[in-house]
Amino acid sequence: MKYILFFLIILTPINMYGQNKSDYGLKMFKNANCNSCHQWHGNGGGSYGGAAASIRDTGLDKEGLKKIVECGRPGTNMPYFSKKAYKDDRCYGLKLIDFEGEDENRPLPARKMLNDRQIKALINFIMDDLKGKPVSKDYCLKYFGKPTRVCEEL
Repeated sequence: MKYILFFLIILTPINMYGQNKSDYGLKMFKNANCNSCHQWHGNGGGSYGGAAASIRDTGLDKEGLKKIVECGRPGTNMPYFSKKAYKDDRCYGLKLIDFEGEDENRPLPARKMLNDRQIKALINFIMDDLKGKPVSKDYCLKYFGKPTRVCEEL
């Protein structure tokens, strides 16, 4: 029993953190469905929810990105991804109750919520791999995981 517990304690962190931090952030980008609006390349553009902002051209710093991911943007199609959002006043000083009767301004919950660790990985991925960088063939191959026609055009 001691050995099983020892291996669980030792191997769990290795398994969780053995992957590249950027790869885990990309996984969160895909799992949270960020690519459905901001596109695979992060340049944004037209999507089912309207025109999404370019993550590559954003002027937001790390804290600003974290706030947007956690809290979304009320009155827009940018959803919030934190389970804690709008339960207290951490999001723009507002709670969900403050939006009662205002359906058009009410913040939208994401289909898949992220925990703090996942949000941090996503923000680090955006800062390290997308923000201020051009779309590259290397990023394309990383995103798709294999050569594609899209990547060949870069």
